[in-house]
Amino acid sequence: MTDFDQHFLIDSKVVQTSIKAAQLSSKDIVLEIGPGKGVLTRELAKHVHKVIAIEIDEHLKKELACLPKNVELLFGNALELITPLNTDLKFNKIVANIPYSISEPLLKKMLKLKIDCAVLLVSKSFYYLLSDKESKWSHISSLFFEVEKILDVSKDVFVPKPKTDSVIMKLTLRKKSLSSSEQLLKDVILQDDKLLKNALILALFRIKSLTKKQAKQVIEELNLGSLLDKRVDHLSNLQFSRMVEKIGNIN
Repeated sequence: MTDFDQHFLIDSKVVQTSIKAAQLSSKDIVLEIGPGKGVLTRELAKHVHKVIAIEIDEHLKKELACLPKNVELLFGNALELITPLNTDLKFNKIVANIPYSISEPLLKKMLKLKIDCAVLLVSKSFYYLLSDKESKWSHISSLFFEVEKILDVSKDVFVPKPKTDSVIMKLTLRKKSLSSSEQLLKDVILQDDKLLKNALILALFRIKSLTKKQAKQVIEELNLGSLLDKRVDHLSNLQFSRMVEKIGNIN
């Protein structure tokens, strides 16, 4: 393993599977995270208007020196560059073989993006985290996305070989309408840097049109105790499940 959790894909069939799943067109602007040696990058460039490739490892400059003209190569940390406030970074799809270590923080970023879809090659353990009903990430992802498994990928198609097999998954924005309690929960999740009590107050104002006083009364009746003083993104699976259950009881 390298310093940047890099495992370079060497199977062209896997690359083509990702491209097909993304349903690319000549109008698309695609973000690729971790182009590595440019295997996926060069194939993406054949199908889209533009590829924005973000690579953290500057030692790969030589490998990426001769990319197609419709590729914009950026060196830096994708998690720092991808933000709704970065208006210079505009794209409508993500296609990437992402470093396994950034799977969870990247998904958190994606909750606040308006994209058509994302086709990601991730570790099998992360994919099943999104499928495990006991995991808060399963609940969170289902509020925002439709998650589809595209292909199981063996660890043998990477150099160096990772410790686990992988999965290509596709995320598309959820089309099914949200219930009132789901809208509340989604609003709370998007305020992940706030204390739960403050996130709930604002969510009740926006979704239920309650005054601050009315919202506080509703929150008091939820009996969430010390959870209210925790940051939303610091809730454990068990604490998150308790919050979901209580929000579901709000009329």
